[in-house]
Amino acid sequence: MESQTIQIVSLSEQGLERSKVKVAPYEFTIATRAKWEIIVADEDMTIAKGAFEKIRIKEIKLQHDLLALLCAFSPHVLVSVVRVGSGDGVAPVEVDRCIKSAYILAQDTGEIKEGDLLGVLNILPIMFTREAKKPVAIKD
Repeated sequence: MESQTIQIVSLSEQGLERSKVKVAPYEFTIATRAKWEIIVADEDMTIAKGAFEKIRIKEIKLQHDLLALLCAFSPHVLVSVVRVGSGDGVAPVEVDRCIKSAYILAQDTGEIKEGDLLGVLNILPIMFTREAKKPVAIKD
């Protein structure tokens, strides 16, 4: 597997930051066991049809080597979860993570209330192959 240099883009108090990292494609095996984690709103929000918003959710802690995939079915009548985030920038699968927010897209105008079920994450344990290489930061 050939390595390549990429830039990780993150947000800091000074604005956008780019860090150069040497990476290689990962190969992994997914286990046959999985679990569901629910994505629950942790704040009230008024949302307009077509709006794309970030909403605080009840924290979901993920141990390292777990893959989180959004369920394709949307349980909320007003919004669909497009992605989730830790709020801490890049969240590699090799480290423990804490999901604190969801990015939602509104199908209709209305109110989201704290405690509303927004979506479901499919959590799958993975095992890296021997060829997997950890990203290496490159100093300029």
